[in-house]
Order: sequence, then C-alpha cells, then structure tokens
Amino acid sequence: MIRMVNHIMEPSVVREFFFEDIRGKYTSPSTDCEVSSSAESTPKSSKDTEMGVAEAMEMAQVYMNLEKYCENNYCESNMCREEENQLIDRMLSSNVLDLIQKTSPQCPRFKREWKPLEILNFENFCRSWSRSIVHFLDFATRFPVFNQLSPTDKRAWFISRLAPCSFLTMAYQTRVEMCEGLLFGCSNVYPLKSDRWISVEDEHLRSLFSSITETMFSFVIYPMMNLKVTDLHYSLLKACVFFSAGIVVTSVSDKGMEIMRNEYTKHKNALMKLLMNGVESFSEQTDILFQVQDVQNALERVSAHFDQEIQYFHLLGLPIVKKNLLVECHINKLDAKLHFLWKSFNFSDNKEAIKISLFRIQSRH
Repeated sequence: MIRMVNHIMEPSVVREFFFEDIRGKYTSPSTDCEVSSSAESTPKSSKDTEMGVAEAMEMAQVYMNLEKYCENNYCESNMCREEENQLIDRMLSSNVLDLIQKTSPQCPRFKREWKPLEILNFENFCRSWSRSIVHFLDFATRFPVFNQLSPTDKRAWFISRLAPCSFLTMAYQTRVEMCEGLLFGCSNVYPLKSDRWISVEDEHLRSLFSSITETMFSFVIYPMMNLKVTDLHYSLLKACVFFSAGIVVTSVSDKGMEIMRNEYTKHKNALMKLLMNGVESFSEQTDILFQVQDVQNALERVSAHFDQEIQYFHLLGLPIVKKNLLVECHINKLDAKLHFLWKSFNFSDNKEAIKISLFRIQSRH
C-alpha cells in the first residue's frame, strides 16, 4: 500500500494555487515585464520601487510554495528497500520523454532526509540521485510554460536543467543544515574536509565528488551565506536556473528558446529586486549582481563536470551509467565545448579564486 503525504496542503489545492497565480501573470511569453535590473537603472519613484518589490515577493512566494510541495510530497509505502531499488532500476532503464509523460516507472517518492547520518556510498548515491530526478520531474512539470513546449523541446530542456537544479537544491539544503559536507538528500553526505574523504569507501565517488564538493562550498554555498539567501530568494534563484539556457548546446527550437529566455529575464529581474531591496550603494548592488551570476556559472560548470566524469563509471565496474535514462541525461548531451569549458574552470587549480571567495565571506561577518 502506498499513501501520498503532503505536509503543506492537498496536492490538488497546491496545483490549483500554483497554476492560478503563475499562469499568464508570470509565465506568459510576453516581454511586458522585462526591465533592467536595479543595478542598471534608477527607479522613477519610491512608489514604483515598492510595487516592483511587492510583485517580486508575490512571485517568489508562488515558487516557494511549489518547492515546498515538491519537497514534502512523498509516499509512505510498505515496500522494502530491495523493492524500491528494483523500481529505481526500472525508471533508470526508461527514457526521458516517457518519464515526462509519466508513462514509465518512477523512483518511489520516499521522504527526503537532509540530516547527515551516513557517508556517501554507491547505493545511497544512486537512490538519492534517482530521488532528485523525480523531484525535478515534479518541479518542471508544474510550470505551465514548460508544459506548453513541444515534446522535443521538453525533453531537451529537462536534460539540460536536471543537474544544475538538483545541485542547487543540494547546496541550499546543505546551507540550511549548516553541514560541513555536501548533502545528497538520503541522509548521505560527502565531507568537505579532505582528511575525511578516506571515509568514503568508493574511490570513484571520491574522485568525482571531492572537487565538486569543494567547488560547491566555495562558489555556491558560501556566496549564498554571504548574500543571506532565504527560502524566497532560493525559490526564485531555482526558477532562474531552470529557465537559463546554461552552457550546453541543446536541440531546443528557436520558438522554445525565446519563450524560456523571456521567462529567465523576468525571473532574474524579480530575484535582483528582492536581493537589492534596501541596498543603496552602486558597488554593493554590483557585488550582488556578480555573486548571483557566479553562483549560476558554478552550478553550470559543476553539472558539466558531473556529466563528463560519470560516463567513465561503467569502465570502472559501475554499470549504472549504461542505464538509458542516465545516458540521455548526462552522457549524450556532452560535446567538445564542455571539455573546453571545464578545462577553463579547473577546480583543483583555482586556488586564488577560492581564497577570494573565502575572504569575501570572512570580511562580511
């Protein structure tokens, strides 16, 4: 027996609330709401500024409700762990389009646990990443704009945005828990301190996540602390990451790309409105603007590195990446351009950038 549980409100109520508030007003392809960020323009009056902030706050509230719905919409089941893993295996053997259309098996929506109770290992990594896939599925398919895309565009956008949005969720939950390691969502954690990496038994996971964890802290988690990112800010930031075209060339049509680009502009402006509310200094506004962009860039590069490295797992005795869903989402989207981008952002060698990031955090506290 499986029982759906949602600790926010009934799913139908949440869905109605989300669609009613977001359709047309926030996700229409219209560019009427596109304005320059606060760092680039001077408000006409304090009243105009207040209205802009109020609208941004309203938009953020809608996305915060969506994020809470996705996080808390889980199943209580009498399935044993082995049965859950079998269902996960069936989902990973399916394809992206069937997953989006919900005609394929899905990872059980067991409750996500963000407390660091066990060190990352191969099994709990597979479970947590599979759970992240269905979390992202719930998130993406509740955007009316996403649902209006053609099947081909939906597939391409899902593949492009899965990893960046998932890593952002992991980073924010790590920040909320104030954990000294990157949280994956199944009570599992990868330690930040290098002297504890040996506790991760799987050498392939160590090779993959040592640099990712360091980078996520230096360029995503610490900057979010510096910016004092709240649930509202995070929800809008995740919408921005979702609507961003990223660094991977996708097969999205020109029409689909234009729609998503317009949405990105509106959501990025709303995020800047909230983060810069009450900030008068131009230098501080510019600093906020650059920090947010750095966070987004880091998420894209971490995702590109993850996609690049995971393809080698099957050569090292980890056949999971031969699964069709992972091949579609992480391996087939790679091209030579990603290799160049990754080399230009070498995490292990970018010591000076890490020092600057840490210095900026320390100077603010």
